[in-house]
Amino acid sequence: MWKDKRGVSPVIGVILMVAITVILAAVIASFVFGMGGKVKAAPNAQIMLEDSDDMIGNENNDSIFDIKHYGGDTLKCDELKLIVSVKGLNKEDKLIWNGTAFNGTYLACNVPGGLISVGDTVTVAEKSAFLNSNDVPATITLRIIHIPTNTIIFEGDVLVQ
Repeated sequence: MWKDKRGVSPVIGVILMVAITVILAAVIASFVFGMGGKVKAAPNAQIMLEDSDDMIGNENNDSIFDIKHYGGDTLKCDELKLIVSVKGLNKEDKLIWNGTAFNGTYLACNVPGGLISVGDTVTVAEKSAFLNSNDVPATITLRIIHIPTNTIIFEGDVLVQ
C-alpha cells in the first residue's frame, strides 16, 4: 500500500541546505571585505545648564549661562555646533567652532584646547546685544549637535535672570 508513494523531504532538505550555505557565505564575506564598515557614533555626554552669576544688563560681554559637563565622552569642539534660542523672543544664534572659540553673531564662548572634558564648565557670553534687561527673565534653549553624525547630543533649557 505504501510502496509507490515517495516523500519530498530530501528535495526540501537540499534546498534549505543550499540557502543556508549562501546566507552564511554572504555574512562572512561582508565581514572579511569590510562591507559593514565602521559607523561613527555620536558621543554620549551628561550636560547641565546653569544661569551665570552675571546679571543681564544693556552691556556686551555679559555671561548668560554655563554649560557643565558631568559625565560621558570628551567632546571635540570642531565636531560640534551650538544653537542658542530664546523662547518667546524669536532670537537665535548658531555658534560654530573657529579653532579657538565658539563664535556666533551675538554670542561666543572660549574652550581652551578645543575639548570639553568631564568636569569642565563652558560659559556662553554676549559679544553684542543678544539679551537686554527688558528680556529677562528668559528661558534659553541650548542644542548641541554632533556635526559628523548630525545628531543632537543635548537639548535643554535654562532660566536666565
